[in-house]
Amino acid sequence: MSVRFRRSMKLIPGVRLNFNKDSVGLSLGVRGAHYTINSKGRRTASVGIPGTGLSSTQVLSSGRRTSRAAQAAPEEQEVLGANPPKPGLLASKAERALNTFLLDIYNSESVDTPAQVLEKAKALRANFEELRYPLELISFLHAITDKELSTEASTWAPGLWKNREAYFANTLVKKYLTGIYPSVQISRGISSSLPYTIQTLGFMCAEIYQGDKKYEDALTVLEDMDPDQIVAISIADIELSMSNFDSAIETTEDIENEDDATAMLLILRGIAFRGKSLNEASLECFKRALAKKDRDIAILSRAHFERAETYAAMGKKAMAIKDLEKILVDDPQYEGVSEKLASLR
Repeated sequence: MSVRFRRSMKLIPGVRLNFNKDSVGLSLGVRGAHYTINSKGRRTASVGIPGTGLSSTQVLSSGRRTSRAAQAAPEEQEVLGANPPKPGLLASKAERALNTFLLDIYNSESVDTPAQVLEKAKALRANFEELRYPLELISFLHAITDKELSTEASTWAPGLWKNREAYFANTLVKKYLTGIYPSVQISRGISSSLPYTIQTLGFMCAEIYQGDKKYEDALTVLEDMDPDQIVAISIADIELSMSNFDSAIETTEDIENEDDATAMLLILRGIAFRGKSLNEASLECFKRALAKKDRDIAILSRAHFERAETYAAMGKKAMAIKDLEKILVDDPQYEGVSEKLASLR
């Protein structure tokens, strides 16, 4: 599975300049809510619950391609949900109703709250039971981003995951949900922002289980998913939550710093070594993670923060403070830095 990570730099508080392979964009917003627009005209809005690792991203405008060949490129499939495909001439009433529903809830001029989305989905399903699969997936996606609804939504996860093949084999799910990009924080500094597929549903379910400290259930979900670097990060993160440091070290072995994902795996490996009081090995992992300065700022900040934790555990307060102060230079809002500095001084 291809996973792309953007690089960014802060311009002023709440505004970042983002660099991708073939576009430049701006991100505006505060923790829990962001709006992004890039040089191709693509606009997205993201909302979530800070600290939970769960959020929802909708593509408001996909931008334009300049040639028919470009329009047929695989990457274009990622944005079909920005303007949901139009029902064909022979489309059923149910499909037309689903199309209208999606245009309504993802209207950039009037974004619905999760509660409103669920209310509209419930009303639509009352008229069209055949829309069960797409409506349940949409409802789940929005409910887990709302504090009041997330507890109930977490009870839906087992059924959704158990019957995932049926859900995503549904014709309307495949046609209309491919342009929705749920953003799931896998570990601090790494998020998955892939189309709404079985893989993305797996990440959401695993994060819900991890949040509820149902670690074995989370690992079971991840083991059923297609293996890739992001799955490995999620597994290692859960193993650390379980203080299963040996397993986390095994999960992250044979890693070189080749991209943001592998840099994060090195960071998690360093945390695991620290958990076993193998502090020199821990420092070596963070050193390797920090060796490439073009990594995402969130990755570099996480590496500095975790290295500071290791230095503090070794009684090297001055070195710990130095790492924490480096975070403040590029990422002054990084959570926990000020508190950690205060405890060391």
